[in-house]
Amino acid sequence: MISRRRTKIVATLGPATDPPGMLDRLVEAGMDCARVNCSHGGEEDLLRRAQAVRDVSQRFGKAIGLLFDLQGPKLRLSSATEQRHLEVGDTLTFTGNGDGGEGVVAVDFEGFARLCTPESEIVIGDGVPRFSVAGVSDTEVRARVVSPGPVSPRKGVNVTFARPELPAITAKDLADLDVACRAGADFVALSFVRSAGDIEQLRAHMRELGCTARVIAKIEKVEAYRGLDEILAVSDGVMVARGDYGVEAGVARVPLMQKDTIARATRHGKTVITATQMLESMIQASEPTRAEVADVANAVIDGTSAVMLSAETSVGRFPVEAVRAMATIAEAAEEAPEIHGRARDIVQDTPAAAIMHAAVALADEVDAAAIVVPTSTGGTPRACAKYRPKRPLIVLAHQQGVAEQLAIDWGVYATRMDHADSVDELIDSALEGARDFAGLAPGAKVVITAGRAGIPGGTNLIMIREVPEPGARTLSP
Repeated sequence: MISRRRTKIVATLGPATDPPGMLDRLVEAGMDCARVNCSHGGEEDLLRRAQAVRDVSQRFGKAIGLLFDLQGPKLRLSSATEQRHLEVGDTLTFTGNGDGGEGVVAVDFEGFARLCTPESEIVIGDGVPRFSVAGVSDTEVRARVVSPGPVSPRKGVNVTFARPELPAITAKDLADLDVACRAGADFVALSFVRSAGDIEQLRAHMRELGCTARVIAKIEKVEAYRGLDEILAVSDGVMVARGDYGVEAGVARVPLMQKDTIARATRHGKTVITATQMLESMIQASEPTRAEVADVANAVIDGTSAVMLSAETSVGRFPVEAVRAMATIAEAAEEAPEIHGRARDIVQDTPAAAIMHAAVALADEVDAAAIVVPTSTGGTPRACAKYRPKRPLIVLAHQQGVAEQLAIDWGVYATRMDHADSVDELIDSALEGARDFAGLAPGAKVVITAGRAGIPGGTNLIMIREVPEPGARTLSP
């Protein structure tokens, strides 16, 4: 039987998920996709955890997604930084050269001064202290404190509205991308995306490596949110990475950004993951706070495709409980009268898109038990999922890896199906496969789509059928 929950759960792997049997328990609790954070662990750790995901997928007979999250160009203060507390109005000079000195703090990027513009703000750590740029020379940046806080060695540094001096993809990212390709990653997420060009650069590297993973752009910089439509056009999905965005824009700006990003991504038919501190208290506690429950529920009601756990599962004391809590909250929130972020008033630009829009409406009209979708690439069910249909999308994928790449799409439950030689065979095999995979009752009414067998974008047929009895293959009309 498939889950009643439509919103998917991404769980980050780490030391807390490494013990034998732990991944099995996470899958049983509701994990749909495993995130491998390339910021932590070497090549051996990344490959070992990726293989563990494939192994547990095999044991459960369930398509579980594998997401590699690239670290991106992360700036940090020098290890020689003197710890101090700064007050509003204090001034400090930043440099990318040397180890600093009296009133000077070094950043571990030689071209730091070239990053900063007069409209930039420099933000340390989780949001404070925050500085406005007062002046920029070839090697130094003078800045004035606008929000007080401490500076200390190796603290992270964010620069808003930075010039494109930092590489979008670092040498470490390229090495990790090679590992992701060898591990057969289903998704690759790029951190600190600034523009659509960053995503196009990543895709170029992936083509060179023969990597067919779907690309997720992490929206965590002010520039990325401002260029969201352009980024959506060239990516397969986005992640609302609320941590660094909150650092840059201020935490008060996060909720509306999140809601808008979910709505716009869904309208574009793109996957959207909501992440960061969703059940943060569960790193140490066995139950979430009421505020965290409301936060997750709001993301679900907004229509996010998936919600993500980070430290809660990677290093937390209660990883299984965190996944189970996330699943329970999501299922309860989906009882809302309406999922607000669903796509509306979309102009259907292809026959396949029009078919899927009609399939959703038809399933409602006839009170179908499910929408059954055979697919070659996954494009057809995604064209349907953006409407957040009330009926589950039971997907039968012909090609290897497509079911796993559908693991984080809203309301989609995918499994493998052998290639069919004709449309009649495709329909009959899909009905039988949907029955066996999803536990659909024989005689139940379903809406099924089809097209030229094995041809991407070839969906041109929609019909109402009954689920057949086991062993009683019917002839399609």
